[in-house]
Amino acid sequence: MKFTRIAGLITFILFLLILVLILFSLKEISLLQLKEIIADKEFLNAVTFGFLTASVATLFSSFFGIPAGYYLARHRKGVANFFDIFFDVPLIIPPLVVGVLILNFFNSALLNKFFNVIFTFKGAVIAQFFISFPFTLKSAKSAFELVPPIYERIAMTLGAGYFRSFYDTTFKLALKSILAGVMLSWLRSFGEFGATLMVAGGIPGKTENVPINIYLNMTEGNFQKGIAASMLTIILAYFVIMVVKTIFRYRRWNDA
Repeated sequence: MKFTRIAGLITFILFLLILVLILFSLKEISLLQLKEIIADKEFLNAVTFGFLTASVATLFSSFFGIPAGYYLARHRKGVANFFDIFFDVPLIIPPLVVGVLILNFFNSALLNKFFNVIFTFKGAVIAQFFISFPFTLKSAKSAFELVPPIYERIAMTLGAGYFRSFYDTTFKLALKSILAGVMLSWLRSFGEFGATLMVAGGIPGKTENVPINIYLNMTEGNFQKGIAASMLTIILAYFVIMVVKTIFRYRRWNDA
């Protein structure tokens, strides 16, 4: 009981630290400036661009990350152990390094001619995919590890095929954690800066997402505009997380 109270106190202190940062920045702008940034065409384009690229990148992250997570959960020796460590690398290295690697790969005349990735929507998606897919993969791996493989074998002895037994047992039991990883992957993609700037260029009105929009405003001396955009981004992120968590709760109530 005492430990719970201590943990609660630490949680409250952490909340206060973050809240102070937000309120300190909030006092630097007015309600009028918030309204202006909401109506700012460049900011709205950045939000739309970021939403679309993050969504597409998350689809690819889910397509590759969930099966890879399942494989790594069921195989923990040899090459699987190497893969597990290797896929952690994007979580550690600066996103700018990932951007440099992607830029160098697609910068050859032949590849750029056929794929046209540099300074495009596709480039932003690729950059965000490589940065965010470990979140989906790691969440899926952890979720699948909690489901004993024997569940699938029991389902198969009852007549279910391999994919049906996987879906009805392992996948359904792991789904909530997988969706949490997908949400983290989307949020990481939406907030991605370094790799996206390096590959897509951050061209205003074309390949500019929200972090790049804020960065450009700050470097151009539009501090109030940059702070206002930051505040709106926090509100937007909170709203997205709230909606997703509400959906999770609704699913849990229905399942109950």
